[in-house]
Amino acid sequence: MQTEGTAKNTSQETTSSVASIMSANANPLTSHVLDTAIGRPAVGVPVTLSKYENGQWLNISNKLTNSDGRVGNMISSEEFSSSRYKLTFETLSYYERRGEKTFYPYIEVTFEIESPEEHYHVPILLSAYGFSTYRGS
Repeated sequence: MQTEGTAKNTSQETTSSVASIMSANANPLTSHVLDTAIGRPAVGVPVTLSKYENGQWLNISNKLTNSDGRVGNMISSEEFSSSRYKLTFETLSYYERRGEKTFYPYIEVTFEIESPEEHYHVPILLSAYGFSTYRGS
């Protein structure tokens, strides 16, 4: 048998859990670009988010990596749905600003979203002649 205090606590815990899940997904897709050649964040890299719909790529948003090499708020949780997405990192402009050459003028990372209620993080480990990525958390 539940007492009134226990019922209130359970209700508050449920409300808190739902609020926590909603706030965690307020920024459902993020990225982080690290320049491994210099061991620093890649600042000011233009990043474009596109979504594949009806046989074509639709531009959703354009952002720049911040002073920590991070980018977020590319899509709202309401717009984020199960679909195919692509992040395009315009690395040429980053290397031109540094006075360096690069083999990769841009990097495209295409991925499938199956559970839009989850948070997705797409980090890039970058150098002028190579890169790697993975699904982060």
